[in-house]
Amino acid sequence: MFFAPLVPGLLVVVVGYLVGYGLTVLVSRGLDAAFHAPLGPGVPEVVGWLLGVALLVGLVRWLLRRRRRRGRAGHQK
Repeated sequence: MFFAPLVPGLLVVVVGYLVGYGLTVLVSRGLDAAFHAPLGPGVPEVVGWLLGVALLVGLVRWLLRRRRRRGRAGHQK
């Protein structure tokens, strides 16, 4: 039961990974077709994980700001 709250965060990271990986593969194929210079084989995976973590950090920051605003709004007279 300890890991249950972590599941939404893991899903955000995985979705970010899939989007980043897919876009990087498409860009790599485009570069290969245009300039015969594809990206390295590990680049899509690194970009995918970085985008997934960045998406998680952005979402957490947005949720914290939203929570703080709601807390201030409830205490006004």
